[in-house]
Amino acid sequence: MDQVLYRREGAVEVVTLNRPESKNSFSFALIMELGDHFQRLTLDDDVRAVIITGAGKGFCTGADLNSPDNRPDIVMPAGMRLTAQWYSRVIESIMNLEKPVIGAINGVAAGAGCNLALACDILVASEAARFIQVFVRRGLVADMGGTFFLPRLIGLARAKELMFSADEINAQRALELGLVNKIVPENELMPAAMELAQKFAHGPTRAIGMLKNMLNRSFESDLASALEREAAMQGIAVSTNDVKEGVISFFEKRPPDFKGN
Repeated sequence: MDQVLYRREGAVEVVTLNRPESKNSFSFALIMELGDHFQRLTLDDDVRAVIITGAGKGFCTGADLNSPDNRPDIVMPAGMRLTAQWYSRVIESIMNLEKPVIGAINGVAAGAGCNLALACDILVASEAARFIQVFVRRGLVADMGGTFFLPRLIGLARAKELMFSADEINAQRALELGLVNKIVPENELMPAAMELAQKFAHGPTRAIGMLKNMLNRSFESDLASALEREAAMQGIAVSTNDVKEGVISFFEKRPPDFKGN
């Protein structure tokens, strides 16, 4: 059975973690496939937005320490460090992909699976979604970017509370904290995520990608650096065909027909 499934709807790529028997926990094969695929998407101009979701009743419960394809030394310092590098590759590929990535969170997102969700640009959660920074229950520290994403999304004090306590929060609490953008009934999750993805996919892809890059770096920038980066990126944006279309459509008083280039 394929551990990751892909399908294309127009310019939207749907990536589905496909280990439903383990609530889509990460085997080594799954994490390598996910990292490779997101790097391939960087070069695929036909894809202008991406959705990540999980098969079955869970989004992702983090590392599967019982998977037969794990490194034999995964519980040793060297093996864990090398495995973590592959985890990091997935997060970096999502963050560096200059296309919007939407997480469709269909159930429990725990540990590294929770932090995979937080790496997405926009989160749409079903009413069944749950989020758990489960690491301290196992005596571990957060990985897969959790210490980067969580305080930026909900503030330092609340991030400490969730990570120190490993308490589970439901979709409504996640919305209140600012972890997710929208909650929908379970049967409306994929249509809602697809509607949003199609909206982005019909937008000016290059401009959205540059905005993603700029916003991801904004917390490490002073004002002068942000202004300089905006000027540089604007100089690139103005050379795209989508800017020409945006200007023409403005004068012709019609919606723009962006092509993503």
